[in-house]
Amino acid sequence: MTSPLNPDKQPALDTPDGDELPWTPPDPGPVTDPDPEPTPDPTPDPSEVPDPDTIAWEPQTWYSATVVCRTSGCPNENRVVDVPLVYSNNGVASYVQVVDGTCGKRSQFLTATKLDPQPEEE
Repeated sequence: MTSPLNPDKQPALDTPDGDELPWTPPDPGPVTDPDPEPTPDPTPDPSEVPDPDTIAWEPQTWYSATVVCRTSGCPNENRVVDVPLVYSNNGVASYVQVVDGTCGKRSQFLTATKLDPQPEEE
């Protein structure tokens, strides 16, 4: 009986010899240092943030709004952010909120504009 690993009985393989590759790798080009860390934007001056409007929320209504985080030490402190969709829930201000994604605290509403037309329900 012939061993299945008999080298005389094996088919010829079309593989390169030694360290040769069947293709030429692309030239990676010159090696450069990675970009330095970006410098963080300076914290905006609180006097540049406008005073908040008094907002009369209507129940079950969509708004676009601008908010600002007032949390001391938060990287987003005093940065005004546009929020394209805010739902008013039952219209009570304490139930309408936007939470800052960095510090996890509630942001303060500066303005809110009722969307017209209202988005369709899904």
